[in-house]
Amino acid sequence: MKRMKKLYLMIGLPLVCLCLLLAGCAKTGTDSGTTIKSSVPRVSKVSARKQIRNNGGLWYFAKDLKYKSNSGIEAFTFTKNGKVTAYNVKKYYASYAAAKKAKGLSSFGKGTYKLTTNKQKQTVLTLKMKLSGIPATYSFKLKKGLAKKYKGLTFHGFNAARTVDSDTVNGILVQAKK
Repeated sequence: MKRMKKLYLMIGLPLVCLCLLLAGCAKTGTDSGTTIKSSVPRVSKVSARKQIRNNGGLWYFAKDLKYKSNSGIEAFTFTKNGKVTAYNVKKYYASYAAAKKAKGLSSFGKGTYKLTTNKQKQTVLTLKMKLSGIPATYSFKLKKGLAKKYKGLTFHGFNAARTVDSDTVNGILVQAKK
């Protein structure tokens, strides 16, 4: 009888501990999974026209958020009355005010913009500007929306194809938010 109690104790106690350990690991694993899922930024449902027209912030165009360029990143500000200003910035800023405060804006062109829709029902953003005194036309075909996190900032915007002088480059047109 004593032997059976010892045997049950030797087998049962480690088995109970193992069950408790596995149950605890499973619970913490599911908790961290929900935290990760809720921190993923969501793609905006607002139309491209409204996002660009009704927002006075900086819009960045780059091949990718992690893309490194020696000449900087192109940034644009759009006004409600159809005016656009092009800047060159060295890094991403959370807002136009933050970039201005850090003296990180280097203006290289001003002009007008127009938003239209093509036959494929894509929004097309056309910029007619003077870049350092030379007339230029930029055309952005805005594709599907995107939302990403990078270096502590959340970016919302679009995959885009930019055409300048019949040279097309695929990239992203995004705006940063903290």
